Order: sequence, then structure tokens, then C-alpha cells
Amino acid sequence: MGTNLTWGIALKGFGLFEEQLNAELKLSASKVAIYAGNGQGKTCISRLFRIANQDCTTSVSDTIINRAASSGEFEFSFTRKNTSGSLCIKKTRRTNLSVKNGTGYIFHVFNTDYVRDNLQSQHYAINGDAFSGYIVGRENIDVSDKKKLLNELGEEDKRKRDAIDSAVVQVQSELKGYKLSRLSEYKTLTTENILTLENRANRYNDALAKFNALANLPDDIPTLAGLVLDDSAISFDALEEILATSYTRENFAEDFADSMRRKRAFIERGLTYIKEAEANDCPFCGRSFNDNALQLIHTYEEYLKGQEAKTVAAIDDQINALKEFLGTYKSFFLDYQARAAKYDSLKSAFDDVAQVSLEKLPECSAVENSINTINDALSKKKEDISIVLSSDGVASLRTLLDSIREHVSNAEEVFNWFDVAASNLKKEMSDAKNKLCIEGKYKVRNECDKLILERAKILDQYKALDAEIKEAESKGRRPKRQVVADMLANLVHSVFGTRYVFNPDGFTISLGDAELGDDAEDIMSDGEKFVLAFCHYVASTWSLLESNDDAKKLFFVIDDPISSLDYRYVYSVVQVIRDFNVLFDKSGNLRVRFLLLTHNSAFFNMLARNKIVQDLYTLHDGKISKCDKRYITPYSEHLQDLYDVAIEGSSPTHTTGNSIRQVIETLWRFDNPAEPDLLHYLNAKECSDLRKCEFIYTVCNDQSHGASIFDRDQPPDDKAIKRACLAVLNHLQDRYPGQLIASGLEFKTGNNK
Repeated sequence: MGTNLTWGIALKGFGLFEEQLNAELKLSASKVAIYAGNGQGKTCISRLFRIANQDCTTSVSDTIINRAASSGEFEFSFTRKNTSGSLCIKKTRRTNLSVKNGTGYIFHVFNTDYVRDNLQSQHYAINGDAFSGYIVGRENIDVSDKKKLLNELGEEDKRKRDAIDSAVVQVQSELKGYKLSRLSEYKTLTTENILTLENRANRYNDALAKFNALANLPDDIPTLAGLVLDDSAISFDALEEILATSYTRENFAEDFADSMRRKRAFIERGLTYIKEAEANDCPFCGRSFNDNALQLIHTYEEYLKGQEAKTVAAIDDQINALKEFLGTYKSFFLDYQARAAKYDSLKSAFDDVAQVSLEKLPECSAVENSINTINDALSKKKEDISIVLSSDGVASLRTLLDSIREHVSNAEEVFNWFDVAASNLKKEMSDAKNKLCIEGKYKVRNECDKLILERAKILDQYKALDAEIKEAESKGRRPKRQVVADMLANLVHSVFGTRYVFNPDGFTISLGDAELGDDAEDIMSDGEKFVLAFCHYVASTWSLLESNDDAKKLFFVIDDPISSLDYRYVYSVVQVIRDFNVLFDKSGNLRVRFLLLTHNSAFFNMLARNKIVQDLYTLHDGKISKCDKRYITPYSEHLQDLYDVAIEGSSPTHTTGNSIRQVIETLWRFDNPAEPDLLHYLNAKECSDLRKCEFIYTVCNDQSHGASIFDRDQPPDDKAIKRACLAVLNHLQDRYPGQLIASGLEFKTGNNK
């Protein structure tokens, strides 16, 4: 069969692989065995494959990364004709694992971790509850057309869902710009939540305007309440009385009275000065008063004591009071206007007052006109205090002032509301932020209403069609628990015969008539427990499948399935692996894929000899190499170490002495097992060439058993160790050259002797 399939394995930073491993495996089939000694990284590779089908991206610890690395990368890839795919796993310290499986394969891994998680942790009492669901058969109704339609509905649903997601992202982005992403209401702005909302009017713009109004408020918001209009100077009763009362005119000449009215204030002050100075001289011109002057002063005093002067003085007081109030009102009006303008500019930020408008205060001109009307009447009264005038102007001013007071009271109430709201600005802002997020959800719900309704119809159709398909397929489905149990019962019987029996109904292992339960861990040998675990692994494959057709996707990764097994069980395991195609497809036409990793040379050779695997490789020192000889010697890894030191120039390590001993002891077992120990064997005739390296036994014994340096006067140096390695290789070349050939370590003797 020609090579038409290639697997690629790239690995760096995980496990022992500090350096990059890049391997391209040219394959004739998809069944591969890799031989690797202990400590070469088999378990690391199997663990990485096991991650592919597990939901454990957050539970894989940093210990999987090489201590000298900050991250690890693993890629398994395949190419076959026009198809290809890859599994990529990456992890950086203190971050979650990244797993991307683009192979389409279902990886099923057997290693010590599988044994621990599935049986050892259960004390080897098998848990049937772990296998739930059904496997759909290939028979019965053809639902391919319905599945095609189902797929089309799914794609249409995805397009509409993507459009809704896009609208959500747009609003999320806008709210993030307002720095609202930490709010709990923002975190509920998800497509899932929006899809559950009832549609209503979109009030997002109003909420945004409210938010902006609060956000744009000045740092120091003024207090608006405290309006005070002082109208105490006005006495409406006095005004009405003055105008409505006819006062008596005094018995003075009219021209004198007119003069007095015009100069009354001047005369009153002059008289006051005279009394205060108690002088006979005029305070203005300094002349002495004569009889005429004294008579005039007396006349002035008499006039001022009279009714007319008092009435005129009272009228002047009222005129001045009205003028004073007009000035007060003008100032008050400006203050009110300023507060009202500030209120109008800020009120939209506060819900309590946002819709409340202030009434217009009567204009200053209206007050001024009303006051002028009264003052005109008072001026007439001054001219003739005996006349009676109408007090309609006073009544009009009274009504106007009552109206002003009501306006002020209403405005003061509104300003008080505003001040209270402003004092709760923090809460107002918090409410506005939350409301904006809430309205953001309703904005998306409102704008995507058509999409959501259309998607709901698609989902209804999808669910109905999916139920139809499942009902049709269910006619040929089998419970996974039963399928696993039946296969496990057959495997246990084929491996253990009648010694152990698996009951598929109760999921129990029995020894004779006694169910073992948790006692299985104590009763079964380590080898028996391990082969039971392998049977469990094979049978549990069905739990990964949803249909029989899924068996085409299976990819088995098996790491040393024969640990602690005697040869009878080893043959059983080999037979199970051989029958994978029949176990999962009764026709036997299943294309089986597996990668088998082992450190057992006999098992490796058995797989090759029985043609269970077509392609064989070795993993050594971070490199995967083709095993062209299709055979591995029992000490192949140790021979490779000796070859590296003696021929390739590598420096000896702390394990080199042990490798020398392993090779010589293996030769002893089949070359001359009658010798009682290693020393006697080295002294035998067949080892005469090895004895020429006079310290060969010391290297075997002390260098492999860890003797203290104080037990040796002069330990062998690196050159001596290299000579010992070369002596062993030459010994094999002379006596058993096929061993070197099988290990791919051919070399010429002569100069190397």
C-alpha cells in the first residue's frame, strides 16, 4: 500500500519537551505504534490528546508546562489526499487552556489518568450511571432531507441572532462610552435577556437626555428657594381713608396755603433748627428776628399744627411709600427672573420638577401704572384735601399685589422642590444611569422587534422539525448504558473467561457467585485491575457516540495498556486492539485510527509481528524516528545511550553506568544463565573481550547502584566511561551483530576497537 496519509506532531513547552519536537509521520495506514523508554514523554502526549474531548480548559494546572518554559503548544495534524485537519492546544501560565479541534475526530485516550478517574477513584466498582443518552442506528427512516432543512433553519436562525447580537453590541458600546459598564443593569444587557422582554415604546432618547442633563449640571448648584417680597410699606387702608375723607380747610389765605404746601418741608426743617438752637437769629441768613419775622414764624407754626398740613404730610408719606415699593418690586422682579432662568435651565435633570413650569410674574410696568394711578389721585388730594376721590386705584393695586403674592408663593414651593431634588443629586444620577441601561435593552428590543418575531417563528419550526427527526431516529436508537454494558460483559468474558463475570444489568463484577463491589480493589491483582480498566475503556467508547456513524470519527490514543500484565492478558489486549474494526462496526469495514505508545519492547514487537500496526516509530531524546527494522531489542534504549556516548560524542550521564549494566545483564540471561551472578558471567570465557576493560564491573556495579564516592579511591573519568561503552558495543558487534542491526545502530569495528 502506498503512502497517502501523513500525521504531524509538533510539541514544545509541555511536559519534558523543553525543546521543539517536530515529527512528520508518513503512513500507509492509520494504525501507529511508537516505542519510547520511560521518561521520554509518552504520558505527556497522551494527556494532551485526552484534553481534546474533555471540558477541562479551566481545570488544567500550570504543572503541565515545562518548568523552564512560560507556555506550551501542541499540534496534531493530518493530511490525506484533499482533506486535512488539526488539533491545537495552547496554555500560558496563569491563563486558561486553549483547545481547538479541527480534525473532526473523537479522541478516546487510555492512560493511567483514565484508570484513576474512571475506576481507581471508584475502587474498581464500575458506575453504570456514567453512561446516559442514546445511540442512533443507521436503519429505519431516512431523515436526510429533514436534516438538511433543519440545518437551513439553523443557519437562518444564526443570521438573525447575529443581527440581534450586533444591535446589542452597538448599545453596549455606547453605554461603555458613558462609563456604565460596571452597573448591574448593564450586565443584564444581553441578547438572552432582551429576547425575553415584552416589546414597548422606545424611551431611550428621553433617558439619555435625562442622563446628559444630570451629567452637565454645574458642580455648585444654587439654592433657589428664599424669595421674599417686602410690601410692608404699603397701607391700603390708609390710602383708601385719605382718598375717601373730606378734610377741613384751615382759615389761611389761599396764596399762603399754596406757598406752605410748596415749601412745607423747608419750613419744617427751619423751624426745627430754630427750636434746637433756641436763638433769635435766622439759621440761614444770620439776621435777628424782628416782630414781623416772629409773627410769620408763629403763623407757620400754627399752620403746621392744623389739619391741612397733617393731611398733606400723610399724603406725601403714602406717595413715598408707593415709590419705595415700586423700587423694591423692580429689584425683586430681577431676582425672580434670574432664579426662574436658572430653574428652567436645570429642571430637566430632576424628575420631580422636570414637567413643572413657573407662572409669569406681573411685569414691573403693571405695578408702576397701578402705583402712578394712586399717586395721581394723592397729588390731587394734596391740592384740595376737602375733596373726596375714588379709591378704585387702591383696590386695583391691592388685587395686583394679591396676585403677586400668590405667584411668589407658588414659585417658592417649586423652588423648594427643586432644592430638595438637587440635594439628592447622587441618587438622581444613580437612577438615571440604571434607567439608561434599562432603556438600552428596550431600545434593542423595540428596534429588533421584527427580527425577534421572525426568529421565534424559525425556532418554533426548528423545534418541531428536530422533534420529528428525533422521533424518527429514536425508532433505531439504543441506550448507551446498555450498549456499553453488553460490550463490557463480552470483553470481560473474553479476557477473564469464567474467573470474573460482569453483570450488564447491575453493572457489577462477580467472582464466582459473590459480587465484588468496592472489594474488587483488594481482591483483583494489579494486572487484573489494569486489564479490566482497558476493557472498560474500550466499552466506554460507545458513550462518546451519538450515532453508529460517529464510529467513523474515532481516534484511539493508547498509552501502555499492558502494565503489570502477564503474557496471557497481553495476548488478550492485543486481540481486542486487533478487533477494533469489528467491535464498533459489525461489517468489519470500519477504518480504525489509533496511536499506541509503549515502553515494552516485547509488546511493540508483538504488534509489529502480528501486523496489527503497519507503521512503527520510536521516540527518543525529543525525536520521533521511523523504525525500519520493525523490531526493538529489550535494551534498545540503553544501547542508544551507549552509542551516543561512544560514537556520537555525548558526555556520560548519571544513567550511563546503569545502561551498561542493563545490556550486560540482558546478555547474561540468554547467553549464559547458569552463571550465578554478573561478576561470574563477566569472568566467563565468552566475556574475555569485556574483561580487557578492567573497570567494566566497577562501572556496572558502582555507577549504576549509586555507591558513595567515598567507597572509591579513584572513580572512572568520562574517558573511561566512554571506553566501557565502546567495549560493550564491540562485544555485541562481534557476537550478536543482529542486535545492533535491529536497533538501527550498525557501525564498523576496527578503529573503534
